This record gives sequence, structure tokens and C-alpha cells, in this order.
Amino acid sequence: MNFKRKSNIKDLSVIRGKNNKLEELQRQKDFYEMLINASTEGILSVDMDGIITFINPAGMKILGITKNVIGKHITQGVDFEPTILHVLKTKEGYVDREFRLESKRGVVHFVKTAIPLINEEGEMVGVLDIFRNIDDIKDMINRLTGAQAKYSITNIMGESPQIQEIRKLIRHAGSNDSTVLIDGESGTGKDIIAQAIHNYSNRSEGPYISVNCLSMPRNLIEGELFGYDDAGSFAGHIGASPGKIEMAQGGTLFLNNISYLPLELQNKLAKVLQNKTVVRIGGFKEIPIDIRVISTSHLNLSDLVKEKKFNSQLFDLVSNFTISTSPLRERKVDIEAISKQTLNQCNLMYGTNKSFSKESMKFLRNYHWPDNVRELENVIECAYFNSEEDVISPEHLYSKRRQQLNIFKQEGPITLKEAEEQAVRKALKYTAGNITQAAKILGIGRNTLYGKIKEFNIIL
Repeated sequence: MNFKRKSNIKDLSVIRGKNNKLEELQRQKDFYEMLINASTEGILSVDMDGIITFINPAGMKILGITKNVIGKHITQGVDFEPTILHVLKTKEGYVDREFRLESKRGVVHFVKTAIPLINEEGEMVGVLDIFRNIDDIKDMINRLTGAQAKYSITNIMGESPQIQEIRKLIRHAGSNDSTVLIDGESGTGKDIIAQAIHNYSNRSEGPYISVNCLSMPRNLIEGELFGYDDAGSFAGHIGASPGKIEMAQGGTLFLNNISYLPLELQNKLAKVLQNKTVVRIGGFKEIPIDIRVISTSHLNLSDLVKEKKFNSQLFDLVSNFTISTSPLRERKVDIEAISKQTLNQCNLMYGTNKSFSKESMKFLRNYHWPDNVRELENVIECAYFNSEEDVISPEHLYSKRRQQLNIFKQEGPITLKEAEEQAVRKALKYTAGNITQAAKILGIGRNTLYGKIKEFNIIL
């Protein structure tokens, strides 16, 4: 009797241990199922006959499936030719491959990973398919890379008639979807105006993709704009290399310094804007696009068209609506507001309370500011750091100007254009061709200096 009782206790302990293991396995199963169901990626698996064995909620949403398809053939679950069948045939998977497939509801555009499922005997028993909608991936990339417009119409500083007119034009341009060309001298805030138009438009929730046609290397700009196609061995597959044009889908493509876009690419861009489709380099598929283009130029595009240095068709396409900026010397009434706003930003950033003396403000109002608002802001920031007092005096402002005057001292009268070219050449010589240092001495941006180098045919 005692022996039998001990045996029962032992059997009961074994049963309890098995139950605990089963409960733990069930908890793990429930946890993994919860993770898969919470995933924003579509996850689907099929057996070797193409029968669907699993699909998560995200996968059903991406594929447009509204009813239970477990146990059905993959062709009954989707309305396009499933690429997973090719994996079953070749037994070769892939990682992060891009597909554009024709379906009954139009073109479906995915990035997919296919993983062959192998059992303990080393035999393939099915395929696991992981996929995401390409638009979701583009949105994520744009958020991570900051492809958003930061400035709005409230960032357009000043009360001159010219600035009031620009605010009016921003509202007008923002209320329609036409292309916009913003022209004017360097440093007049053309990029801020472009961002303000985007944020005022019905595309404000979409991406704002910026391309600087001046600073981008000539051999890279085509791929940057149009993307690359890496054709695969079967229909529907193209490489996952979208260009800036595609990344701007549903939003704005900002082409800064469009006059520096290589002439051979201008005709290609004109066709893209006219046909509202883009073909990647090396590809043949036309990808539909829905973008708005805003361009800037400090050179006169009309003159460049006459000189056959800019494509006339592209000019017509990008200049449906034109906004011209005014140099700061023609609207000196705005200098005080811009100066105080720039200084206030420095005060807020560093927790100070610095201000301008009357003499400093007089200097700021009377100076001709050849590089416009950018130069004014640069001088004020330098003066802020040079000043150890709470009041910024003229000597803090003069220090940067005096440095330039010592380098660019001229003998005899010359034209403004000649003076500008000599200033650029002397700054580059003084800095031994260092673009960053030369730009600082000149009080202009690097991109502006690159433009001057090209304009004056300066060989570094």
C-alpha cells in the first residue's frame, strides 16, 4: 500500500511538470502570436503546394484581403500573380526586394523578403513572406531624414511693401497646385519662401524633398533625382533605389538652384513633369508620380533660355507661377526687424539678454548687405559671440567687415560685378582654396560660393 501511494505521488508530480511545460509553451505561443499580429509588416506563409498556412492582420490589410484565406491557394487570396510561387519553384529566397505588380485594383508596390522554411531533415516545407507597402517605407524614410518643411509664412520677416507682397503671393501659390519659380539674389530667403508655400498648401502633410542642383556632384545628380533600376530575372522585379522624384510622392519636390541642373538632364526632367511619370536609370517601367515642383534660381532663367543654356520646355513647366525676391538694400525698413529677430534667437538659445546700441543699429541700416539676409544674420551671430557685454556695439559688427575690407582693398573705380569676382578670387587665394573658410570671410554660404566659382569660371 505504501509503495502504491508513493508511485501515485510520483506520477502526479510528473503530470504537474508536464502541465507546467505545456502552459509555458502556450504562453510563449500566445506571446509570439501577439508580436506577429501587432507587427506593421505583412507576414504570410504557404506550404509547398502554395496553400496559405498563416497571414497576420497587417498582411491582410496590405493585400486587401477581407475574408479568411487560411487553407486556400495563394492565387485565391491575392488579385495579382504571386511572386512567392517563383520561390517555391526555385527554392531560392531573397531579402528586401522591390516589386511593382499589376492587380485588379491597380499597381501594387511592395518591398518583400522571402524565406524558405526548412524542416529538421533539411527539406523545404514552405515559404515565409514578409512585406511592406512601399509608400509606408517612403513615409518612414522621409520622417527619419527630416524631409519636412520647417518654415511657414510667419517666418517671412519684415513689413516692407515687397515682403507684404511676397506673403500675399505665398498664400496665392499655396492655394493651388501649380509649379512655382522663385528668383532673386542669393541670400534673400528663397528656400524659406518655398517651405512656406508647401506648408500653406494642401500638400503640407506630404513630404518636402529638397535637391540642391548646385552642390550635388554632376555624376550623381541623375541617380539622385530619377533613381536606379536593377532589373531582375523575372517579370515585376526592380531594384529598391527610388530617386528624389519618387520620394516626393504626394508632396513637394524643391529644386534649389535649378539653373545649375546639367543641360542633358533638363530635357529628361521636362518629360517627367509633362508625363507625370518617371523611369529609373536602366529601367523601362513608367512609375506614376503626383508631385508639386518648386524651383529657385539667382540667375535669370529667361536669359539662359535665350542663350540656349537652359531648356525652354523645362522653363515653361517650372515657371507657371513666379515669385521674385527683393535684395535687402532695396527694403532697408526690414533690417531692424530681421536683426532683432536674429539676436532674440541667440538670446533664447543661450539664455542671455543682449541688445543693439543705437550706433550698431544705424550701421546695420546703412550697410548695403551684398549677400542680403544671410549675410546680415551671419554678421549678427558673429557679433553676438564677439560681445562680452550685454550691449552689442559697432566694433563687434565692424570686426567681420574690417576683415573683409583688409583683404579686398581696391585701387580705382570698378564695377560691382568686377568687385565681386575679385573678392571671390582673393578670398580663395587667401584661404588656399578652402571653400568653407573663403565662404566665411565673404559672409556667404558654401553653395553660393560654389555658384560664384562656376559663374566666374574660377579653377581651383
